[in-house]
Amino acid sequence: MPDKLGRLMFDYAALIRRYRDIEMAKIEEAARLTERDLAILNYVYDKGEATFGEIANELHFKAVPRSSASAISQAITALYTHDGLVEKRLNPKDQRQPIVTLTEKGRAVIEKVRSVRIELFNKVKLSMDLSQEESAVIEEAYSRGIKNFEDILEDMHK
Repeated sequence: MPDKLGRLMFDYAALIRRYRDIEMAKIEEAARLTERDLAILNYVYDKGEATFGEIANELHFKAVPRSSASAISQAITALYTHDGLVEKRLNPKDQRQPIVTLTEKGRAVIEKVRSVRIELFNKVKLSMDLSQEESAVIEEAYSRGIKNFEDILEDMHK
């Protein structure tokens, strides 16, 4: 049985996920996208363009569920063929590795998703009603926790 803090963190995270799911369902184009699809779109949005291999490496590091190279390839193909969210073109440096970019529709979807996430982060912070000192302590704890978990995930993938 987790301690009281662990239980509170779990319950709070569940409420945050519930709110996120409700808000994401309002974005018609994003409602049926998986976390892997959103991770692909986010990565390509940030980079401007990416190869399948770059996307697979990024998702593998972030431990996105079912992020094998073939699963990534299938997801990208679906985002291209069925959803029209990405474009693929030949890579002049290596034609075996197509380059993926976002379409206007893909950019619009990811911008809507990001605005929902920003609103969510703001609501989470406001809901905690923290003083500046409390906010600084929690910020430090989360920063340390993120770094430690990144190290754990990196060790798992060695």
